[in-house]
Amino acid sequence: MTQGMCPSCGAAVEFSAGSAQVVVCGHCQTVVARQGASLEAHGKVGAIVETDSPLRLGAEGRLGRDAYRLVGHLQKDHGAGPWDEWYVEFDDGRTGWLSESEGAFHLLIASGTEEGLSLEDFPPGHRFSLAGHRLVVEERGHGRVVAAEGQLPDDVDPSADSHYVDATGPRGVFVTLDFGTSTTDPEVYVGKKLKLTELGIAPDQLRPRVKKVALQQARCTQCNGPLELRAPDQTKRVACPYCGALLDVRKGKLAFLQLLEKPDPGPRIPLGARGKLEGTEWVCIGFLIRSCTVEGVRYPWEEYLLFNRERGFTWLMESNGHWVFLTPLDAGDVSVAPGIAAHLEGQRYRAFQGVEAVTETVLGEFYWEVRAGETSRAEEYVAPPYSVNVDETDNEVTYTRGEYLAPGVIQEAFGLKEPLPEPQGIAPSQPNPHSSGPAWRWAGTWSAALFVVFLVLNALAANEVVLEQTVRLDLDARSGTPSAIHFSKPFDIHKHGNVRAELTSPVNNAWLGVQAELVNEQSGDVIGFYEEVGYYSGSDSDGSWSEGDQTESEHLSSVPPGRYVLRTQALFEGTPQGQSYTMKLVSDTPRALWFFWALVVLWVLPLFAVFRASSFETSRWAESNLDSGSGE
Repeated sequence: MTQGMCPSCGAAVEFSAGSAQVVVCGHCQTVVARQGASLEAHGKVGAIVETDSPLRLGAEGRLGRDAYRLVGHLQKDHGAGPWDEWYVEFDDGRTGWLSESEGAFHLLIASGTEEGLSLEDFPPGHRFSLAGHRLVVEERGHGRVVAAEGQLPDDVDPSADSHYVDATGPRGVFVTLDFGTSTTDPEVYVGKKLKLTELGIAPDQLRPRVKKVALQQARCTQCNGPLELRAPDQTKRVACPYCGALLDVRKGKLAFLQLLEKPDPGPRIPLGARGKLEGTEWVCIGFLIRSCTVEGVRYPWEEYLLFNRERGFTWLMESNGHWVFLTPLDAGDVSVAPGIAAHLEGQRYRAFQGVEAVTETVLGEFYWEVRAGETSRAEEYVAPPYSVNVDETDNEVTYTRGEYLAPGVIQEAFGLKEPLPEPQGIAPSQPNPHSSGPAWRWAGTWSAALFVVFLVLNALAANEVVLEQTVRLDLDARSGTPSAIHFSKPFDIHKHGNVRAELTSPVNNAWLGVQAELVNEQSGDVIGFYEEVGYYSGSDSDGSWSEGDQTESEHLSSVPPGRYVLRTQALFEGTPQGQSYTMKLVSDTPRALWFFWALVVLWVLPLFAVFRASSFETSRWAESNLDSGSGE
């Protein structure tokens, strides 16, 4: 520990952190550096301004078994408002930085300098591997130190504009490449994303969140209309709902930027409306109309910025009556093959569209420096009802996960009195209402049941051959005359049911028909039927051929048990020339044909469902401007 007097004002200063090289005098804001046993003044730095940060200098926390303390505090700015970074010293002497961004915290530990890396090689969306992690660049920016307090590891130069690259990896990994004032050989900081509750800081050491009370009830600098800011601590742009003026919010003051056209009609969800989605109450604070132009046709859509103090910002997007709820993602959690597919948590999202999006209308308040006319590259990957959306500018890329919601959900969530428009067309992530899955499962279940029934019936069936006789026709027999009639010996049918009649004859280039009557000797009832076989063969210029069959069968339904005689009369062409035929009767034999037709009926519904689902998907993908291949 080093104690001494500030070289500038004489106030007491103290180095309690072993790694600190400078300390900012709490009385005169002089940066005091220790040079051996003496202290030197290295100029002054601005005083810390109040922000929404819950942290304070000197707060102690614990990550697992590692205790730490916040010993230094920097505020940086790139012209759009400051952000906070805290210098951390662990009890074991290690040091790190705790940065804040839109309600999230990133604890980073220095892991050395990477020589050969150049700032220009890390545009937003660039994927690379470093320090054993697969990473995606989310932001490439710069900033100056505008204020400081406490103890710091290096000298502070408020005039130095430092460049950095922020990248994320899977499962919360966060990496910063600090290029400083150079553009090569960055110092690498590796850490992870944490929630406030994961910092291990006791609640009584946290600072109550400061609200910019003065700005909560501000007035437009152009029309003097009242502006109620619902996220004053994080708002950087406000678009006046009365005159359309776009105002910059900086250091508690509003400054006019540009005059925008007011949207007509206005937002379907009024600014300030509160609604509950995913168990969280959101307040609608911003409204955008964006559009893209494809093949000369303008396609507009609306976006609503939602805010919750604990969860931060999220979005609702509406296009042609279709609604999608968008939640932020870390880019490192998503694997993307541009224009083909994205993968998130084991699910594949097929590329649907990639467009140049233009912001046309701005209304309400926003956490970034929004402007009418700004452009970005927007891509959408879908796995209905979900989607992965990528929005990329020159300096930043953001990823969101979308979930398709029915208009009724939005209507109920925000208690809207005016009915929302009915959806038109098919949205990229709209669920297919004609999914064939349930129909296939239904048909499969009943087919299996039908197959079991068929097996049982076969097992229980008698399949009894009650008659098998061969009849040889006399040479002088004439077709259809008494000379071609034959009576079988009496036989018994023991079980009520069907009878399969099977006719076989060795015909060759001829045909033979049998008109038969099954006569019940007790009742005199007659069941008549006709069977015919024919077989022809030969050869021609195309080679040999054949057609027909020498065996045919027919089922006689509902034949009562009893004693029967089979009367048959042969029909043929010309003379029989020694022809013969065999008639076989089998009692109680299940028909496989019935089972087949029952299956056909069962599978009609799923096949129809497939047709409807396929038609829906064809219509959906007809709107895609990408050829991402077969992904279904």
